[in-house]
Amino acid sequence: MRIRFSFVALVAVALVAIAALVAWPRYAENGANSVRAAAMPTMAPVTPDYLQRDKLVAFWERATNEHHPGDMISPQMLAQQYLQRYRERYDVDDVLRAARATADSIRAQPSGNMAADLELASIQLTLHKFHDALATTKFIESWDAGDPSMYPREASLDLEIGDYATAAKRLAHVPERNRDDEWSVVDSRYLEMTGHLAEARELLATASAYQNSNFDAPAQQRAWYFFRQGEMAFEAGDNDGALAFEREALEVFPNDADAGRTVARIECSLHRWAACLTDASQSAAIVPYPETLGYEADAQRALGQTAAAAQTDDLIAAVERLGDAYHITDRLTAVYYSEHGTHLADAYAIARTELRSRDDVLTEDTLAWAAAMDGRWDDARVAIAKAQRWHTQNALIDYHAGVIAQHFGKSTEAKADFTDALGLNPSFHPAYADDARRRLASL
Repeated sequence: MRIRFSFVALVAVALVAIAALVAWPRYAENGANSVRAAAMPTMAPVTPDYLQRDKLVAFWERATNEHHPGDMISPQMLAQQYLQRYRERYDVDDVLRAARATADSIRAQPSGNMAADLELASIQLTLHKFHDALATTKFIESWDAGDPSMYPREASLDLEIGDYATAAKRLAHVPERNRDDEWSVVDSRYLEMTGHLAEARELLATASAYQNSNFDAPAQQRAWYFFRQGEMAFEAGDNDGALAFEREALEVFPNDADAGRTVARIECSLHRWAACLTDASQSAAIVPYPETLGYEADAQRALGQTAAAAQTDDLIAAVERLGDAYHITDRLTAVYYSEHGTHLADAYAIARTELRSRDDVLTEDTLAWAAAMDGRWDDARVAIAKAQRWHTQNALIDYHAGVIAQHFGKSTEAKADFTDALGLNPSFHPAYADDARRRLASL
């Protein structure tokens, strides 16, 4: 018996087939992701080790104060605990305490004290003395030239000072069998800064899975992986995913001011002003970063709370007057001033000073925008060219480049930059995303 299909039935079958073909790549991708996820280790329960930090500090303080001749271990362990407490509470005095304890350890054992020298490099990194940290790391490596475990450490510092080519060489020199989580984190950052955002996200996701399977890892350290995944998800336009990562970081480590700041940034960019105000206020209560307080003030203004916004602006000015003696938050201060049209000469000066310690893509971008907002357009053009030289997939860099190009009448370049910015994330900034759309429409 011959089966006859109606024309409608044939069309329906064809549409189903077309839909299946269209859906197949996504199905295959989801399937591959599911397979990868199944192969990843299970997340271990989180141990709130940060609640015991003061006891650990006190224990090693007592051991150090006993002043046993040749005791290099107690002060080195004390320095480690001080530095970890800084990461959890953001009190820079703990970094200075760590520096003193490390010096005690090195005095007790000046030669071959690798643990203390590594701690010294970490302290220098924390204080943004990147060139000093790199010199210390190279000194450590001189004891055992060719040790692949040192290459990622050096490469991470190369990235901070903007030497991406050297970082790439160091990372490539690590044999496959030695490419551990530390290597993955640094290589992920290299990929992110050099225009390979998707690959960077995938690599960090794998490292995060392994790090979070280790119940011995500090909660703050485990949270950091989620925080960084959230930052890159936002860069890629995955706003819901970014918020989920940042909230996971806060679940693992509730005192994570960086994750809280990023949540506020995303919510402000999405114009979720009430949520932005709540999260910015909570994060600023932990660390009053100018950027975080800026989100708080922006949300207050958007919600009509003009008096409260004025008070927050005053608080930002007070924080700036008190200053950051060790310049750890200089770049954040320059960004805030530039974006809010205040203290523009100071923003430019801060950004210029920042170049002395690091000359990476983000510092050049900060300088470019500070220069542009202060009317130093020629300086801005030079700096934004350096910021874009590695084709970093970052919507703010693209937007800044577009504004600078448009100022110089480079309409084609400006159009491409605005298109790239909005293509990465249509909600990349509370104000600049809308401005990019307006400018693009006018070109």
